[in-house]
Amino acid sequence: MISIIHKQGYFANPLPTNLFTNRFIVTLLAVLDSYIFQLFQKMISFQTPSAPTKKTIIVQEVNVKFKAKAKGCTAHEALAPIILVGQLFSLMPISGYFRTPISKLKFTLKSVHFAYGCFTVFIMGAIMSMFFAFRIQRGTFGIGATTTCIYYAVIITAMIEFIILARNWPLIMQRWTADEDVFLSNPYETGQYLPLESLVKRVAFTIIFFAFVEDTINFISAYLLNVVHMKYCTHATDFWRNFFRREHAYIVRFIPYHPALGVAIEVVMRVAKFTWHYIDVFIICVSLVLQRRFQQYNDRIRTFNGNQQPEEVWRTLRLDFLRLSELVTYLDTKLSRIILLSCASDMFFISVQLYNIFDPKQTTVTTFYYWYSLLFLICRCFVMLYVTSSIYEASLKPLELLRDFATSSWNLDIQRLLDHASLKSIAFSGKRFFFITRPLILAMAGTIITYELVLLDQVAKEQDTTRDCDF
Repeated sequence: MISIIHKQGYFANPLPTNLFTNRFIVTLLAVLDSYIFQLFQKMISFQTPSAPTKKTIIVQEVNVKFKAKAKGCTAHEALAPIILVGQLFSLMPISGYFRTPISKLKFTLKSVHFAYGCFTVFIMGAIMSMFFAFRIQRGTFGIGATTTCIYYAVIITAMIEFIILARNWPLIMQRWTADEDVFLSNPYETGQYLPLESLVKRVAFTIIFFAFVEDTINFISAYLLNVVHMKYCTHATDFWRNFFRREHAYIVRFIPYHPALGVAIEVVMRVAKFTWHYIDVFIICVSLVLQRRFQQYNDRIRTFNGNQQPEEVWRTLRLDFLRLSELVTYLDTKLSRIILLSCASDMFFISVQLYNIFDPKQTTVTTFYYWYSLLFLICRCFVMLYVTSSIYEASLKPLELLRDFATSSWNLDIQRLLDHASLKSIAFSGKRFFFITRPLILAMAGTIITYELVLLDQVAKEQDTTRDCDF
């Protein structure tokens, strides 16, 4: 080994003869030789720099408003004041609707609320029977009598439907609370809008306020018509007796008049009138809660600004949308009969009120009442249809929002989300005979106008009973 190193020219002189020294030098030279060889190889080698690897930048969903865990209002909390008002008028006989745990929500047959509801249904059934028998005795059954019969039938049907709904309400709220739980906190925005409970109360109590104004004007109109009637009928001496004989002759015919009976009749009529308004109010409030959930969902997609998201985010969004659509379908099975009743009764009574406004009235207040009642009924029906149809419109919004995303960032979950949103009708319906969408509003308006032309052309006018002294 020493001779080989010597021949390679690392030393000009022979190596020392000391054995230890020789081994040390040989080892040192071997290390230096290896180092110099590696350094030389790096200097003469030519390495082409590799092309930079393309990196996918994923922008995670970030919202500065989500610094703290927000807590939204549940449907159970938002609808509690509406249920309370309904119970004042014998509707929705349940208990525990103001308590936070859903398990406290109960429907009991042995309760004051249920007894109150059943008693009201019985009274309204008796009043309708007396009215029907009275008209058969008199032999007159015109458009006014038909309207009154249909009105009582709608009230009784609505009361029974709300009792059935109250029986299922604890299970409905359990399902609803479980499905909307994900929308009550991050990453869904809960605080940038008007609080859900405030929105529901404002809309509902605004409609109820105008309903009570209509009822008040109706009572004043009846009062003034009775004043006019007493000028022509000399035998009418007792004002209130004459008032109730004119307004509720079918009741006084079978039950002798008493002041307590008069008060009871007015209370029952107020309950019946409120039930008629409450049908639309309840549908509006339920739709407002569902609309808010879809709005939260769409706003979360909007915060992405078209940036690519991980597949886990889209999978979660698809499942949340599926949860919302199934909730709408489930609620539709429970509310579709009430919705059908609401749409049918609104169409009928709008046509009747349109027919009535063309008749000359005895007092200015009566004329004002008919116009006010017609406009209020049209507005109430329009608000109900518009708010309810907003569920369908909001369910289509993801189709528009997802157009902002590049096709390169699409995946299977996005495609399945688009298919579900475009192929399924996520809307309330009237027993699946029709779905409440925006075009339905124009269709109902056209139908009402058609029926109105038939009424004006074919149906005879009602006679003025202001001067009719025959009780």
